[in-house]
Amino acid sequence: MPATYDVLVPGSSLAFEGGFFGISSICLVEAGGKRALFDCGHGTTRGLLLNALSTRGLSPADIDLLIFSHAHFDHVLNMDLFPDAPILMSRDEADYIEAPFADDPATPRYLPALLAQRSVDLVDGEKEFLPGVTMFPTPGHAPGHVSLELETKDGPVVLAADALKTAREALSGIPDMEIDPQKRGKASIQEVLRRGKIIVPGHFPTLFQDEAGNLTWTDMQEMPLLIR
Repeated sequence: MPATYDVLVPGSSLAFEGGFFGISSICLVEAGGKRALFDCGHGTTRGLLLNALSTRGLSPADIDLLIFSHAHFDHVLNMDLFPDAPILMSRDEADYIEAPFADDPATPRYLPALLAQRSVDLVDGEKEFLPGVTMFPTPGHAPGHVSLELETKDGPVVLAADALKTAREALSGIPDMEIDPQKRGKASIQEVLRRGKIIVPGHFPTLFQDEAGNLTWTDMQEMPLLIR
């Protein structure tokens, strides 16, 4: 059977002066009889994630595997909701978080201590780790960033995470917030676009690419603000 995916929490790039809401996409991937989460968010999206699982008749205990695109706070800190799930991430990112760049504002310095308490499998390069689900390197936004390519009934789907965060990045080819001195973000954007007919960005609604390379999207970024 082909792999399937479900966007549990749609990503958003909404920010405010001096800060960022950090609403990153969280996707449920099912393949080979396993349920995996690609990223798990942080405090801002904790309730959204739990509610999305509940409405699908699932609980955190039903998740077999966590896959981290990279180690930024908005993508990993809800890992405690899934204490028994092994974690899959790139070896490059695992190595990087041991000594993050001094000006890196998004990688928690205490993350190695959290991961030391977990079962963590590290991947070098490209790897198909579930039937029809391939992890591939997309460095730039983070030195060890990875994305997923899924073989689905609708064609190739790429869960890009922050290798391609928004439609602006897809259309311009210019990465925003590149924490990588080798400046590999542009090449990673192009690799995502080359592989994906459907692309789920890290902080934007799902993109659809036609045969000519034209991109469209139908969903909107919305955030009702409640002043308490």
